Amino acid sequence: MLKPIKPAERALLAMVIFDTFTLGFLTLGFEMIAGRILTPLFGSGIYTWATIISLVVAGLMCGYYAGGFFADRYPSFGMAAVIKILSGLYLLLVFYLAGGALESVFSLSQGDIIPLFASGFIVCFPPMLTLGMFSPLAVRLLLHDPAIAGRVTGGLFALSALGNIFGILSTTFILIPNFGSRAITASFAVFALGSGILSILMRSLTPRRVGAG
Repeated sequence: MLKPIKPAERALLAMVIFDTFTLGFLTLGFEMIAGRILTPLFGSGIYTWATIISLVVAGLMCGYYAGGFFADRYPSFGMAAVIKILSGLYLLLVFYLAGGALESVFSLSQGDIIPLFASGFIVCFPPMLTLGMFSPLAVRLLLHDPAIAGRVTGGLFALSALGNIFGILSTTFILIPNFGSRAITASFAVFALGSGILSILMRSLTPRRVGAG
């Protein structure tokens, strides 16, 4: 028989579900912003978008693997806070770089390919790495019964994908036409930082490792 979940624990578990959606929103919403940052420098052709997409996927791939590693060792809401705060801090760095500092990458090579991959890596890979780490941790925090592991995992990935869809559409059709890419990047950073701070504050409501057994 499963141990009843206390109201305070239930609130934190609800926050994990909320974070799964919102971080999914940020993840692919930021991919569209990365395009707006890089295409003025390298054009909007297939090479630019192939670079962006491949580096986003590579960052998420490494994030999923690293997130699984840390989820097994530190299955806590403190770890969730660290992931969100690191994501927010790096997005602030991207906000700064998008102001013109990124153009210094052109000095790396006379051609376009090396600067394109270097710029794409700087803009896309680290935030995707940190954001990708959240999904395995979310599964670890919500999974109280191995018998429903498939449903929990499938549900969280579906919710994250729904956030991805909303992030792409909202960023492309609402945010980008009305706000600059740097302003959107800054707002994403502030949201991630605020969410991380909220996780730290709420963490005191429950034992150290809710959902970790």
